[in-house]
This record gives sequence, structure tokens and C-alpha cells, in this order.
Amino acid sequence: MKDKELHHLEKHLLRAMGQLNREYALIRPGDRLLLGVSGGKDSLALAALLRRLQQRAPFVFHLEAVTLDTGIPAEVGDRLHAYMAGLDIPYEIRATNINETIARVVTDSRQVCTACARFRRGILYDLAHERRAVLALGHHADDAMETLLMNVFFTGKVQSMPPVLVSDDRRNRLIRPMLTCRESQLRRYSALIGAPVTRCWCVAGCDLSNGQRARTKRLIAAMEAEYPDTGRHLLSATANVKPSNLMDPALWDFRGLRADWELDHPEAIKPEVRARWGAGPGDHEGHEP
Repeated sequence: MKDKELHHLEKHLLRAMGQLNREYALIRPGDRLLLGVSGGKDSLALAALLRRLQQRAPFVFHLEAVTLDTGIPAEVGDRLHAYMAGLDIPYEIRATNINETIARVVTDSRQVCTACARFRRGILYDLAHERRAVLALGHHADDAMETLLMNVFFTGKVQSMPPVLVSDDRRNRLIRPMLTCRESQLRRYSALIGAPVTRCWCVAGCDLSNGQRARTKRLIAAMEAEYPDTGRHLLSATANVKPSNLMDPALWDFRGLRADWELDHPEAIKPEVRARWGAGPGDHEGHEP
């Protein structure tokens, strides 16, 4: 029964990843993927799923993985090495000075997790660029939904997680192959394959049970309990944006919008108003009728 469940769940997850790859071209022929492994359920599930894709893909791509050491005990490291060896994925646990850097530069304890994440991302970016590799991360659909709502609630931006991202300096390409997979499915999958899931070993211990993300996660869960399609609609919304129904003038020329009668009936508009409408960019700024 367990083997049957694993077979069907893995097939479902691989189908979702394959569809995402076909639509967005995350993994391309000849790519060298560097998988960032935290030791959590998501990155360990991604390692197994990428290995399956590598074995079945109609083109060749290369796969390796790295964990950034922020205090991982030796026995935990041994289990991670054994897991990756079983998948036949080249793997290393790379020493870092993240904890020492945080102790030296971060004075607000509330910012420790944010700083740790930024430092880890920076190291992974540098390592991926050095190896000319595409950085692969284990973010999933729930991460994307939560990030969307957190940006709306706490930063005033409509922003989430794209499946493919090029860094601002264009030195790195980052992919999220599991972005349409649900967290509950990945949790079950990692349990079925016996992944050696471990906690975060950073200096702060990452107690996220009452943070903004945890509260947003609970909000989505409560909504889905009453409206089961909530999660699917949230994720779909990130790929179904209508700029004309928002307020961002960088995406839509609101000032240039005209009804037919405004163009066809010049007598309906005062000449001085029409002159202002026809002025060049920046002219008469702030003098709308």
C-alpha cells in the first residue's frame, strides 16, 4: 500500500514539475543545476524529484547539491551525505562564517533570520556563478501564496515568487521547479522516501511559529477549510495579472486612455484641455482638469 501511494504521489509531483518546465523552460539542455539543500523536507524532496527527472528527461542536464553549514551536527551531516549518495547526486556540506557574521553585525534579534537568509543566498549565488550553474531552490506553491499575501499585507506590493528569476546583476539564474506542488504533498513524499529531514541549525534556531509567514499560512489554511479552491486561485492569480485593473502607471498608460467620444467630438472638450492631453511626456504635470 505504501509503495502504491509513493508511486502515485511521485507521478503527480513529476507531472506538475514537467508541466511547469514546459511552460517556463526552467531546466534546459546542458544545464548544470546546483541544488541548495537546507535539510528540510522541501529541499530533500526536490533532490529526489530532480534525480527522477534527470533519469527520464529527453535531454542531458547535470545535478549537484550543497548544504551551507551553520552548525550542523556530525551525525546529521552523515545522514545527509548518505541520502545524497543513495540518489547518486554529488554533494558537499560547505563551511561558512554566517553565525560569526550575524553575531558581529546584527544587533536586532528580530532580524537574525532575515540576515541569515540573505547571507545564505549570497553564498549560494557566488558558488553557483563560480560553477556556472543554475541555482535550484525548493520553494513550493504554498511559499508562493504566502509570499504574495505577505507582500500585500506588510509591504504594499503585489509580488510573489516566479519560477525563473535572473538576479539584478544578471550573474545568476534561479529556478523553483516545485512551484506548483503543494506543501502537504511534499511533506508526505519526503516521509514516504525516508528523507532525513532535519531542523534549521542556524544561531537563531528559526522559531517561525508566530512570524508573519506562519500567520499567513494559518490564514490560507482557514480560508481553504471553508473555500477549498482558495489556494489554487491564489497561485493562479500570480500568472493572471490584469494591469488595467490595478493602479500602477508604470504598467498601464492611464493618462492616455480616451473614450471614443473624446477623440471623435472635439467640441466636447475645451481646446486648452485637448492641448494639454496632446502635450509631450512631463509637460503640464499635475494640471489635470
